[in-house]
Amino acid sequence: MLRFLGFTILCFLLPFLAYGLWRFVRHGAAPGSETWPNIVLLRLAGVGALAMLVAIAVLVSFSGGDAGRVYHPARIENGRLIPGNFE
Repeated sequence: MLRFLGFTILCFLLPFLAYGLWRFVRHGAAPGSETWPNIVLLRLAGVGALAMLVAIAVLVSFSGGDAGRVYHPARIENGRLIPGNFE
């Protein structure tokens, strides 16, 4: 779950990082020396949200068990945690 969350957060922040790098390379603006217009932030947030949704769709499509298999959730037996699995 932590990997999934980290991946989606990275996909959301990637447009902001790319734009900041582009501003730094193109105009030589040091990070934090200028303010970004609100419309730019709104567009970057929209692109980030779209990238995050695409990443979630890809992760959900290509991970998990095979079709027709049954998931058994994690359980405790005799004081030991048995991880969840597909059968």
